[in-house]
Amino acid sequence: MKNKQMTVLHVNAGNEFGGGLFHILSLFQGIDKINMELLVFEEGPVAKSAREKNISVTVLSQQSRYDLSILKKLEIFIRDKRFDIVHSHGPRANLLVGLISKRLSAKWVTTIHSDPLLDFKGRGLKGKVFEWVNLKSLKRPDHLIAVSSEIKQRLIDQKIDQRRITVVHNGRAFFEHSLEEVVKIDHSVFHMITVGRLEWVKGHRYLIESLASLSFDDWKLTVCGSGEEAADLQSMVRKQGHESKIDFLGWVDAEAVSKQIASSDILINPSLSESFPLVALEAGEKKRPIIATDVGDVDQLLPTSDMGWLIPAADAKSLTSAIEEAHEVWKEGTLSDKGRRFYKWSKQFTIEKQGIETLEVYKKCLHQ
Repeated sequence: MKNKQMTVLHVNAGNEFGGGLFHILSLFQGIDKINMELLVFEEGPVAKSAREKNISVTVLSQQSRYDLSILKKLEIFIRDKRFDIVHSHGPRANLLVGLISKRLSAKWVTTIHSDPLLDFKGRGLKGKVFEWVNLKSLKRPDHLIAVSSEIKQRLIDQKIDQRRITVVHNGRAFFEHSLEEVVKIDHSVFHMITVGRLEWVKGHRYLIESLASLSFDDWKLTVCGSGEEAADLQSMVRKQGHESKIDFLGWVDAEAVSKQIASSDILINPSLSESFPLVALEAGEKKRPIIATDVGDVDQLLPTSDMGWLIPAADAKSLTSAIEEAHEVWKEGTLSDKGRRFYKWSKQFTIEKQGIETLEVYKKCLHQ
């Protein structure tokens, strides 16, 4: 038994995209010393991306997200496979694993990717019910991984024992790139990009608002992402008369996002709540500086102003000022220097580091 290799099942709803999706997949890259599998509750981007990376994935389909008839199947699957750790990601996975957790011999770990008090904000009564259920679920795991110190504090505020919470920052596989060979870069216009779900919490409306006050005209913005705020944001753009300057691409896959960041001059992350954004690490890999709101642990990712701009959240005026400054540096031809410094700093946050720290959490759980 002492030589038995640890086995881990990652559980997710299956409809993740963006940071949540890449976080899950990165764990399979960052931890190579144990056996891991993935289970999702619907076909979607998670299962598709996992198969493309030759990750073992099982789809235990629900008729709807409220379908609890799969609980017995989930329990049997975990027991038959004799997993040591069940690692859930996201509210739906937390709920379903939580409902069977007392009948499992496996230890339960969950990663909290975002502020649980904001996950369902703005969704009316249904959102409040989902928030209450999610918060109840978070009190049950053997251990919780928070992707930022801010999220850890949110969990402590919910009366969760801090000894059961460990902060593990997101990581990324960093590669050297010859950007001029990968994409065609237009140096005649200041090209900004923002990447993320078009939801209230991502703060895109403050970015759109800030653009109306710019003193220069040689700019364009690429928006990668989809969500409930898309129509409102596009309406704001039309009222400003900026339709020709702002390109809404909708959801695009990882390769397309990578090329879009590489073809830009700067990444803007205007989130109202954030953890440790993977998209910022990708900008670092591409040697692109960032303008980011001072939320979560972003200040650890951007500790000095020679790598980018750290601004208050929900502050369009500060965002306008940062963009103005970045444009001046771009005109001087030294914006890329900030990008190179950001690369040198951010490349310490690797998927290997993330994997090692996650593996330590697993070991701690098994020895409790």
